[in-house]
Amino acid sequence: MAKKNLPIKLFQKRQKIDDRRVEGMNSNIPPKWQLEGEELISRANSLLEPLSELDSFFNTRDNARSFIPATLRVDIDDNAIAKSHRKDIQKLFNGQFTKNNIIGFINSNSAIVKVDSIEDNNAIKRNIKNYSQNPKAISAVEAVKVFEPFIADIKENETVKISLIDFLNYEINNAVKASFEKYCKQKNLDIIESNYSSGLIIFKLKNATKAQLDSISDFEALESITFMPKYSVGMDLLETTESLEVKEPIADEEYPIIGVLDSGIAKNKYLKPWLLDRNYSSYPEDLINPTHGSCVSSIIIYGDELEGQNWTGNSGCKLFDATVFPDDKKESIDEDELILNIRTAIKNNSDIKIWNLSLGTGSESDLSDFSDFGKALDDIQISNEVIICKSIGNCRNFESGFPKSRVARSGDSMRSIVVGSLTHSKNESDIAEVNHPSPFTRIGPGPANSIKPDLVSYGGNAGMKGGRRVENGVKAIAPDGSMVKIIGTSFSTPRVTSLLSELNFKVKENFNPTLLKALAIHSAKYPLGINFSISDKVNQMGFGVASSADDIIYNDPHEITLILQENINKGEFIEILDFPFPESLIDENGFFYGEVKITLVAQPVLREKQGAEYCQSNLKLQFGTYDDIKNRDTTKSNILNPIGPDDPKNVILDSNYGSSYKKDTSSDYARERMLLNYGKKYQPVKKYSINLDEMTAARQRDSLAKGRKWYTIIKGEYREFAETRSKEDGEVLNQDFTMIVTIRDTKGQQQVYNEVSRLLADRNFLHSNIKIREEIRIEVDSSIGTKVADDELQLWEIEAIKRAEILMNTAQPDLENNTLIFEYDIDNQTEGFTANDFDTLSKYLENQVEEVAINYMPLDEEIRKMEINKLDSNKLIQSGINSNMNKLLMLGWVR
Repeated sequence: MAKKNLPIKLFQKRQKIDDRRVEGMNSNIPPKWQLEGEELISRANSLLEPLSELDSFFNTRDNARSFIPATLRVDIDDNAIAKSHRKDIQKLFNGQFTKNNIIGFINSNSAIVKVDSIEDNNAIKRNIKNYSQNPKAISAVEAVKVFEPFIADIKENETVKISLIDFLNYEINNAVKASFEKYCKQKNLDIIESNYSSGLIIFKLKNATKAQLDSISDFEALESITFMPKYSVGMDLLETTESLEVKEPIADEEYPIIGVLDSGIAKNKYLKPWLLDRNYSSYPEDLINPTHGSCVSSIIIYGDELEGQNWTGNSGCKLFDATVFPDDKKESIDEDELILNIRTAIKNNSDIKIWNLSLGTGSESDLSDFSDFGKALDDIQISNEVIICKSIGNCRNFESGFPKSRVARSGDSMRSIVVGSLTHSKNESDIAEVNHPSPFTRIGPGPANSIKPDLVSYGGNAGMKGGRRVENGVKAIAPDGSMVKIIGTSFSTPRVTSLLSELNFKVKENFNPTLLKALAIHSAKYPLGINFSISDKVNQMGFGVASSADDIIYNDPHEITLILQENINKGEFIEILDFPFPESLIDENGFFYGEVKITLVAQPVLREKQGAEYCQSNLKLQFGTYDDIKNRDTTKSNILNPIGPDDPKNVILDSNYGSSYKKDTSSDYARERMLLNYGKKYQPVKKYSINLDEMTAARQRDSLAKGRKWYTIIKGEYREFAETRSKEDGEVLNQDFTMIVTIRDTKGQQQVYNEVSRLLADRNFLHSNIKIREEIRIEVDSSIGTKVADDELQLWEIEAIKRAEILMNTAQPDLENNTLIFEYDIDNQTEGFTANDFDTLSKYLENQVEEVAINYMPLDEEIRKMEINKLDSNKLIQSGINSNMNKLLMLGWVR
């Protein structure tokens, strides 16, 4: 296998060339399920009956709370839940001022509708009575009921969580909260407001009695009363006699930092050298038990050494101890308290971008709604620009022979990287084979069929013997410094956190959570020996096991990885009609061949009260070939873009590929193959991995014939609720995203990396190698190893440095001839040069930067002479060389 030492590349879409406007598509054809005649009239009459109850509500409600709207539950027909029908339903309930009265969803089929007044109610009645003008909307609504809050069956003296309805109006919500606090005070109820996220209005009541709960159950804005979840960390340690060499940080060396949100970290000989001087704690020392947090932290630092594997490639990182969890044998912690602790720790340490959270709850996530805890974690991450690696949770169903439980309610965060567990070894009594999902790990899917876990790593095995659980744990270090064995997703998660921090540290780009998440998921594969269908693989293991950091950021000569980081506004999309696919990848039959892997990670628009539609945005991807560019008739009202692809074929559709390949579970490529039909699912993470040789013969002829061109299209779409709210609030809907594309020559013959790099330049894409932290000294001239200072630079120095960087970024190593080839258009001139060694490279760059520098120097002759005398060509080429050290290392010109 060819050595991987070529850095992956960033490229940008070309302004105007690749920008498109979304074109409308209207249809006046009524859906098949639309009612007619007597059926339509009967449905309209059934919808009117519950609205009469609201007249009584408005006439009898307490004047002190008369500002609180009434609420309805509107059940929508399964056939009508698509976005295209939502506007009609919304219009039906708009009321007298054509405002949006749909304020939330209980599940995918049941909406919450507010009604502000009797006048509003009468307007809705008129809309329903006018059934001939609203047949589609009336047919779409199965039933209307007065909304009733959900009240759980709660025992005496429990701590409860009280949720109020979000009316999507700042003034009304504030008045509702104040009214509720006053209402509870009158009843001598000591409630506490909890800070989950901006879209959740939650209060806590401790030691609640049934009488107290009954007394608040008729508050007009009450949404639900449920148990306040509590959190604990149960773990059994099995001591071993093994020992481990202590790692020490190298003096003056810089290391990545991980925030450990846990029960505390012991200052033993293994961990103390890696602990930051500062920390965060919500608890005094006597209420802290650092066992769990110390074991988690030891796997972050020593995970590879403990298991004798290179699972993360982490060479060390500093630990920030965020003790957010008390010793649960001495003090319990409620969900809202844990969220507050996490939020405070992260907010007060904004320099730390990667956090580990190996804590969870024992309850399973809902199929149609996301947990408040998951929503809170999402809010914390977007507010503070961080990534949280979160364990998916454990279950003990295997002890009773039951199937695994789904993701825990705390593990359904959409922005977190949620981690499951694999087995590292198998003992006689263990249930699972090596490299298979651990018996105790929870699995997907998450709510609304979201893909959870995102990734998996190694957390142990387990089984039963004589009716008792037997654990086969992974190794960790206890607070006293002894070696122990433990099981759980708590201990697979820190391996992914460790990898992510190493990746973030090595990649010297601006911190971008979608980039890091995309890089890790893009690299992931399924372990050898997994004979699951693709859907079972995804549910059990997400996208698989991520590779080590070095494997992620480098290519070999027969492949290339391209990264596009962009933002798409609503109403726009990206269409690249000359995507740089290597033209050399043509087989003996005249068809394109090779492997293509694409990962698309978006920062989704999230809305807390939308039930299964919590994720309000989506990106749709096409990648494929077309015959030629065609001109389009923009005189037509629905055509906005003057050009487009003729005969486009999207090669990432699963329908293109033979069924025998889809069923394949044993080949090496089965570890990577990813053919999922995402359909209309709003998934913020999508991955495709295809081998063009596996395409059916008919599709090959249509899609892969030599001479066809390659394209990609990325389109954003939004749910009706988000679009309506954005119009009301003046918000511009948009999505940040990262797309990663890897193209690989499966025959290992063509110089794909060089070819695609040249195509990028030829087609005028701005591109560069990803910036990688290097620690290499130049043998020829030690002064080049010094950093170019960015302060006090003259204009001519800045422009000269730019020239050196552009030239080096586009230079391509020729491994066969051991040369570095330059070919790039600058200032409308084509530069061409071949460097045979470091000396000729240095001389070439020095000549180039001197020419640019002199052109930008002041025109005044005396000043110009002074500046020329100060010119240090060696210094000016340093930046370009330092950022492209890999090319010189690969050619053997530096060490």
